[in-house]
Amino acid sequence: MIQVRALRTPRLALLLLSAALLGSVAPSDAHAVEFRLDGMFRMRANLFDSLSLHRQDDRDEGVRSFIDMRLRLVPHLRINSGVHVYADFDVLDALAFGANPAGGNPAILQAVGQQAADGTLFNEPVGLTGGVLPGEDYRDSLFARRAWVEVYTKYVDLKFGRMASHWGMGLLANDGSCDTCDYGDIVDRLMISTSAIDPVRISFAIDTRAEGFINRDDDTHSFLLQGGYLHEVWKVGAYVRWTRRPSNKLNLLHGDVWGAAKLGPISFEAEALIAWGQAETTDIGVEDIRILSGGGALAAKLSVSPWEAGLGLGVATGDKDPLDNQWHTMRFDRDFDVGLLMFEHPLPQFQIGDAANEADGALGNVDISSAVSHQGVSNAFYVTPQFHVDILDNLRAGISIVTAWPVVPAAFGHTDQDPRNFYGAEFDGDVTFTLHNAFELKAQAGLFLPGNIYGDTRAVTFGGELRALVRF
Repeated sequence: MIQVRALRTPRLALLLLSAALLGSVAPSDAHAVEFRLDGMFRMRANLFDSLSLHRQDDRDEGVRSFIDMRLRLVPHLRINSGVHVYADFDVLDALAFGANPAGGNPAILQAVGQQAADGTLFNEPVGLTGGVLPGEDYRDSLFARRAWVEVYTKYVDLKFGRMASHWGMGLLANDGSCDTCDYGDIVDRLMISTSAIDPVRISFAIDTRAEGFINRDDDTHSFLLQGGYLHEVWKVGAYVRWTRRPSNKLNLLHGDVWGAAKLGPISFEAEALIAWGQAETTDIGVEDIRILSGGGALAAKLSVSPWEAGLGLGVATGDKDPLDNQWHTMRFDRDFDVGLLMFEHPLPQFQIGDAANEADGALGNVDISSAVSHQGVSNAFYVTPQFHVDILDNLRAGISIVTAWPVVPAAFGHTDQDPRNFYGAEFDGDVTFTLHNAFELKAQAGLFLPGNIYGDTRAVTFGGELRALVRF
């Protein structure tokens, strides 16, 4: 796996926060440093029954219910009009209610197997694991995710440090800033952008994705060129990223085009991408691989108060033989969500051991080795119609449907005579209440009717979430 270790020292995070607060009140001879704090607090109550899709199996998870939380702090130090310092801290990130951050209970994301990065092999975000004290297995209650500087000049802007990576709709690079996001792509980056030819924006960046041994040619770097015409009404752009690691002769090229427009009551956004490359060896033992995959998505909305209708379409390629050295599977970023259940959780997943036995994992570790679909859209074509209505100024309700089919049924071992060519249909409903333009309470429930691709035994699955969100 290609990963970069995340900043995870609580003392460093506290030190940076303290410095930010002191800087906001300590005058300078030349100017006063300005301090601003943005962020969000999120609490979620979740219930799922049953992600195993098989209630008669001895390993069936049954009903899984838990509450988790996250406080995200994004301090901003304005040194002057041209120099700004940013950071990004998570407090009690994805920590389950009742779990002790210093007492041995891992976070929910880790407990359900989501902590292991399962994106495409050469497009992993920085791992968001916490620290480990001697003799203790715990997740930090406070850790630094990002820290970077932005410098603005008349002709170019500079950014450097550990920062979010995002492009377009977030199919390939996703900063994880949405209300339902759990991860967020992070890169160690040096970037230079034009500033004198707005609304045209062109940027070049160098990312360090993996630092190997010092003075050895085993590092992984990406070279990024992105740009476009960013008008208020419509936007269009292109993104090219070349990733290389000399030690195994990895060369991977990502190309991506994106566009968005808002024309009166109609708005739409579209993105298409392709990955092409090769490598002599990989971290998972496959040699002489050849990579060619692609995909895209479209989201369109029609808003005529108090109604809103939307349609989402997407496709990601798959493999006829996932075990050979010809890789054609495209997987969208895990924070690009299309539903509450489908492509949000590995399905089916089973319980390992006895969840009531602490030796087997008190939180019920799960086995996803039999999963047919995973986090992130992959080997699929999906359609998602949506309808919402504003019942009151601060009360909105809606429904959505997600249906999906595999692009390559043979990837699951089925024959042409037994295609099993339907992932299933998911029916979701939601109600959102907003108060004081800062507090949001949302209830969402969904029913997933698994398709024949999951085999002969497939139970209807229910999922529900109650989310409280405060933005600041």
